[in-house]
Amino acid sequence: MTDVSTDHGTVLPPGSSALVVSAEGELSFYLPDNPPDAPVPRLVQLLVAVLMRSEDEDWVEEMLGIFEDQSRN
Repeated sequence: MTDVSTDHGTVLPPGSSALVVSAEGELSFYLPDNPPDAPVPRLVQLLVAVLMRSEDEDWVEEMLGIFEDQSRN
């Protein structure tokens, strides 16, 4: 992220996308203002997939379990 502070927080570099968790635990998804026919990069698609699956509590618990298992090793 670009080190630019505003009254709203940090500014993303031009053309960047982000999945952000607020202090309240809410997710926000930010996309650049691309033309409608612009291809969506693969890693941006991954962010969308995580956002969509984040509503599935079982999936979230499974992912957190994998993270915890990895941090123990």
